[in-house]
Amino acid sequence: MSKISLQKLYKKLLDLFKNYSKQEAINIIQKYLYLKFNASNTDLLIDKFISWNKSIEKEVVSDLNKISQGIPIQHVLNKEFFYNNLFYVNHDVLIPRPETEELVDMIIKNESTDKIKSILDIGSGSGCIAITLDNNIKSKVIGIDASEKAIIIAKNNNINVGTNVTFLEKKIEEYKPDIKFDLIISNPPYISIEDIDCVDDNVKKFEPKLALFVNDDPIYFYKVIINFSKKYINNNGKIYFEINDKYYSDLFKYVRDANLSYSFVKDLNRKFRFLIINF
Repeated sequence: MSKISLQKLYKKLLDLFKNYSKQEAINIIQKYLYLKFNASNTDLLIDKFISWNKSIEKEVVSDLNKISQGIPIQHVLNKEFFYNNLFYVNHDVLIPRPETEELVDMIIKNESTDKIKSILDIGSGSGCIAITLDNNIKSKVIGIDASEKAIIIAKNNNINVGTNVTFLEKKIEEYKPDIKFDLIISNPPYISIEDIDCVDDNVKKFEPKLALFVNDDPIYFYKVIINFSKKYINNNGKIYFEINDKYYSDLFKYVRDANLSYSFVKDLNRKFRFLIINF
């Protein structure tokens, strides 16, 4: 097995992305090197050497052809890092996003105690939220999702990361647990089907619509989960939501009129992205 320097490979890859703006090409290549070879920007800076042969070269050319067709890098490679762990992903689950990582980081910082907490993750997808919380908080975690295919992926990620989450194929509207929870977490579908034309093509084409879009009421799942929580959350429990900032005012009116104890939190881009409800 021969070697190639990352900077040499980086320059070769840049030449293959001439139809993109320079910054877009740089972003794609850096992300690709990270997921394909676990090569960080620091590795690139110090010009680290990686293994290389004709077979790897053929794989890389095939990968980049798919990426140039608009297929997300994460789907080409079937993986994405989330909170320092590698998760398998495909078109049956959402690709984990930085905003969701912000949500999980906030929960870990707020909720890490010596007490074992019961946690429910609603709409688990790849399992990245449930698995990361199980890995970082003393807890017993259950994750539910309406998609059988998503649950299969989450269970496999659970094994690969080495966590002990219980994943169940359940719709929240039909779920009747025999326990109550200290924390309920959800990143539910929150894009109105009316806004489908505003969504990036690679998201519409390659990510599951079930996990993205709602038909009539854009805050439908928030209402369902809040009502569910009134019965199944412990005293002093909390709900942590990821939200669509477009519907901040709708959610604000709903939680205010429901006399709930709540706080909205902005993400790093200064958008209202998270909602915490205290019981």
